[in-house]
Amino acid sequence: MNQPKKLIVVAGPTAVGKTAHAIELALLHGSPVISADSRQVYKELGIGVAKPDAEQLAAVQHYFIDHVSIHENYNAGRYAKEARELINELFLKHDTLVLCGGTGLYINALLKGLDPLPDRNDALRAELQTLYEREGLVGLQFRLKHLNAAKYESMDINNPQRLMRAIEIEQSPQPTAINLPAFTQAFETEYVHLEMPREALYERINTRVDAMVTGGLEAEAKALENLQHLNALQTVGYSEWWPYFRGEVKRDEVIEKIKQHTRNYAKRQLTWFRHQ
Repeated sequence: MNQPKKLIVVAGPTAVGKTAHAIELALLHGSPVISADSRQVYKELGIGVAKPDAEQLAAVQHYFIDHVSIHENYNAGRYAKEARELINELFLKHDTLVLCGGTGLYINALLKGLDPLPDRNDALRAELQTLYEREGLVGLQFRLKHLNAAKYESMDINNPQRLMRAIEIEQSPQPTAINLPAFTQAFETEYVHLEMPREALYERINTRVDAMVTGGLEAEAKALENLQHLNALQTVGYSEWWPYFRGEVKRDEVIEKIKQHTRNYAKRQLTWFRHQ
């Protein structure tokens, strides 16, 4: 009798230790690691998104790391389609697979599918762009929080492009269905949700940001400065550097902002996963 298939999902907030734990499980089960991280997917981003290091990548086959360019439009729908196709293929050779990541939207899209989404609304996008230019992130954040407080709590509210898209989804009435490939084999899903005391997690985040800066984060961001308009670069670890490069803030302020925004993101991740 064939052994039942299993997908182990290692999830939790940033800096909690997901990568190391997923690799341990992958080695135990002879499985690759399927990443579910919306920023590690990009080839050009490295230090600032805490990708697995060379030793970790050599220990276990990883998928969806360095997968696409920041110039491509990559989203949860495309990820879910590609990841489902990959899982169908991998289950032909493996009884157990390990999925690892902190992007709850990607994990949900993969396992549960996506709700129909409205098409882009150019008139609304122009209105939101004006709102952003006039009031900054606060204006977009206030609009989304008023429309959907739960979504506001669960997403990266420091990313203006994601905020605009979330508002579009909330305010647009005509959704377009998203068709994803079906899973070709039945499998059970085992969730491993990693947590630690919040103060310990925050201290770990602060230490990791310091290590990123020491490891060359500023130079990495500087090399990408001319591409800061891309959605992939409207993210924690990179967007904080743009005002510094324009001479508007001090370097110490940048580092503290990265720590603060990363802690805020971890808090939202904790809230989201607990609701799941």
